[in-house]
Amino acid sequence: MLVGAALFVLGVSFVPYWWCSRQADACYQGDAILQQKLARGVETWVEKGLARRDFHTGSAQFDGEWLFGSYLMAGFGFAQSARAHPSLRERHVRLLEVCVTRLLTPEVRAFDGEMWRSDPIDSLDSPAHHAAFLGYFNLLLGLHRQLDPQSRFADLHDRITAALVRRLKASPIGLLESYPNETYPVDNCAVIASIAVHSRVTDTDRKEFLGHCYRILREKCIDPKSGLLIQAVYSRDGTPVDDPRGSGTTLGLYFLSFADMDLSADLYRAVRRELFDTVFGFGGVKEYPAGLRRTVGDIDSGPVVFGYGFSPTGFLISGARIHGDRNAFKRLFATAYACGAPYERKGKLNFVTGASLGDAILFAMLTAGGSRP
Repeated sequence: MLVGAALFVLGVSFVPYWWCSRQADACYQGDAILQQKLARGVETWVEKGLARRDFHTGSAQFDGEWLFGSYLMAGFGFAQSARAHPSLRERHVRLLEVCVTRLLTPEVRAFDGEMWRSDPIDSLDSPAHHAAFLGYFNLLLGLHRQLDPQSRFADLHDRITAALVRRLKASPIGLLESYPNETYPVDNCAVIASIAVHSRVTDTDRKEFLGHCYRILREKCIDPKSGLLIQAVYSRDGTPVDDPRGSGTTLGLYFLSFADMDLSADLYRAVRRELFDTVFGFGGVKEYPAGLRRTVGDIDSGPVVFGYGFSPTGFLISGARIHGDRNAFKRLFATAYACGAPYERKGKLNFVTGASLGDAILFAMLTAGGSRP
């Protein structure tokens, strides 16, 4: 009986993890066939086309954000895999352009425009910040321009970047509002990263300006005790209005890897130290650091189970690959595999439980970091 019990415990401890992590090494190494399967799974959603009605968060605003996020993350995945694998480049650049075109449609822009009561693209000459749309979208335009220096979106890329720089310089706290009176550091990570990428692809010297932006992030947006990114700050003075959290930190360090690798690495180490843990080999990331006795998630964290958030766990996959942490990557990959319920058919790999947004996020996270300039 003791031997049987021991074998049972060993089986539970090792077999599920082993099974779910079988493809982790290939994914970590950037296997082209695996990335192609992930891309084909996302391509189905992109080519089919998505609408707000395809999402059911219970909030029209969040439905709009998820629609935006599906095309955005798909675009990041196509850009990263195109850059990493010349054999995929032509097809994936075309699909990246499809994502950019869909992101420019009135329906996808509406979630931001409804909050500001002005369209993010049509109001580039106005003082309204629109960080929730423009920062992320502008970063994607920059990645497209890296792949295609003659990008047909180049003029728009220049105009958005100029507007973001102007608005950051005018901001009393050096940060932009995502929505009126709502300022989120993670969105500003994307804003600043988009400006850094634009500077590289256009050979524009913004070293001093970007250095100032990174200092603002460190001084106003990073919790000095935990080293994690604060989720939200007051628009009037930049003081914290929310706690340091896993979801914002893990996503923020992904975007910052396009701009300031040192700052991205500092955030990664903080997450690894404060939030990362394993259970039976599976990796997970807590939404809140020790001392914050919170167990309820929100739209940012996704479901929180025993303190572990679905969003930060998924987002940290990118950080582990970007910063060369193979062990953490394998453990996080196993969790994504177990929770995502992957389904492979006809050369397409989809994660059943995540639908379009889940597929797109994992595509972006699993292909991150393989080809930084």
